[in-house]
Amino acid sequence: MNRRFLRTAAALAGLAALMIAGHAGAADFVIIVNKENSNPVDADYVGRAFRGDVKTWPSGEAISALALPEANPLRVAFDKEILGKAPNQTKAMWSALVFTGKAAPPKVVDSEANVVKTVAENKNAIGYVSAGAAGSSVKVVK
Repeated sequence: MNRRFLRTAAALAGLAALMIAGHAGAADFVIIVNKENSNPVDADYVGRAFRGDVKTWPSGEAISALALPEANPLRVAFDKEILGKAPNQTKAMWSALVFTGKAAPPKVVDSEANVVKTVAENKNAIGYVSAGAAGSSVKVVK
């Protein structure tokens, strides 16, 4: 075999390893609401709530959206999958919405445990956590 072939094969193998490692490290999350919340929730509604497009549940009660800090891997995954944005783009979007008075951003909560606790205590709260953090005190809707 010639050297060029071996270098190309090694480079492709390295790229494949990086892609697999990146996928394996991707944060998986679930959307949670209070157990008493009977409103229908799908990914589209969640996205609209976290973009400020809807401010109330179909029942008319105000949505209390909770987000993790920007650097949290779950936040990165949520912003990408649900909002279609990187966290810095989400931050810029919210800056514009707040500046124009159109909406208030989700409350940033410091930990998954506090997201679960707040959702369990607030009938109108919605948030996201890792599947293992959800527990039985909240309802998983996605």
